[in-house]
Amino acid sequence: MIDELESLQPPVELARLSFEHPIPKKVREHGKALDPAMLEPGDLILVSAKKPNLVGKVIRHHQGKLFNLEHSKWQHAAVSGGRFEICEATMLGVKACEYWEYMTGAYEIRVRRLKGASADDRSKLAYHAATNVRSPYGFLNALNMRAVFGGGNGWERPVMRTRGVICSQLYFEACMRVGYLLDKIPAENVSPAHLSMTPLLEDVPLSWVSI
Repeated sequence: MIDELESLQPPVELARLSFEHPIPKKVREHGKALDPAMLEPGDLILVSAKKPNLVGKVIRHHQGKLFNLEHSKWQHAAVSGGRFEICEATMLGVKACEYWEYMTGAYEIRVRRLKGASADDRSKLAYHAATNVRSPYGFLNALNMRAVFGGGNGWERPVMRTRGVICSQLYFEACMRVGYLLDKIPAENVSPAHLSMTPLLEDVPLSWVSI
């Protein structure tokens, strides 16, 4: 009887993924996820769809006017709250959620961390990003950035601005709130490619756990 009960226990790797909601089916079918232990509050998570939709293709196209493929391929940025929690700006607005959407094998993932920042500062970064939850998406900022990139100057301040935020702006402005300016560009113009390129962030080696 004891042996039968032990055989029903989840594997050690899965037990490390403690969470409030069930792991989505697509993630379970993929069979692995980023190890939550490697993700710290304030980490930047860059995402690139392996088969981008129309919006993803447009982002790549415009970023490609200023950046090489190494940087221009990143279509989205999210802020880690630590473990599997993230904060991100989507077209429905800024939301706090879990990272499962990007753990299906359909995306390339890159994790970057603010160089020289204390754990306390990085936690504050995550906090400031989270204070934007329910803020609207910055559609005007996205349109302005397309026009600016088309003109070949990603450092030009847009004429019109909005209170809404886009995904990369969410991270950039949170960095500014804790005293870190990643680049001398307007926050409204910050793209995932800028965050990929800046030397003020360093890459975090990825580790995975089985599901």
